[in-house]
Amino acid sequence: METIALPDGVRELPIVAGHLALDFANTVDDPLGPRRFDHIASYPALLAWSVRAGSVPAGAAGALARAGRDQPRAATAAVRRAAALRDALNATFGALADGANPAGRWPELRPFLVTALERADLAPGPLLSWPFTDVESPLDPVAAAAFDLLTGPDVSHLKRCAGCPWLFLDRSKNASRRWCSMQDCGTHEKIQRYVSRRAARRTG
Repeated sequence: METIALPDGVRELPIVAGHLALDFANTVDDPLGPRRFDHIASYPALLAWSVRAGSVPAGAAGALARAGRDQPRAATAAVRRAAALRDALNATFGALADGANPAGRWPELRPFLVTALERADLAPGPLLSWPFTDVESPLDPVAAAAFDLLTGPDVSHLKRCAGCPWLFLDRSKNASRRWCSMQDCGTHEKIQRYVSRRAARRTG
């Protein structure tokens, strides 16, 4: 599959959440800032992210890319579905991270899981696997991962970044992680504190 070139000034999206479903929820970079960029806004970009995240095998991506080119309407619909899945993930897990009841958002997420199970095969393990023949199939592992997170013990580690809307799993020893990434929001917070201290010294 061809490499997706990013526009000038747009970085490769960090994958920092520690879980496939949450990383998919975080596919809008700088969501509240001036450099906001949707990294799955086209079908090639959706495939590129899926391969990079490990949810679609590289060997299946070429056939999916060709299918997307041959079926442009279906590919456009798949991108819209990807955005809807991302919204459902953010609504459901965002409610959990914020201490709210996510039950009202479950109807938004459930159809994606139903479709993923309908297309799934059972591999040795037992594990779910997908043939990746449908242009929408890159969404299936994400939906299945979301259900695993919702119903498993890792959901207790769910947090929202203190500096942006991104979600992540806090696996630090003392559960003290506050940032999606120290290189991004953590560094920004440190700079802000430094600027504030300098300003306070000047006025003092």
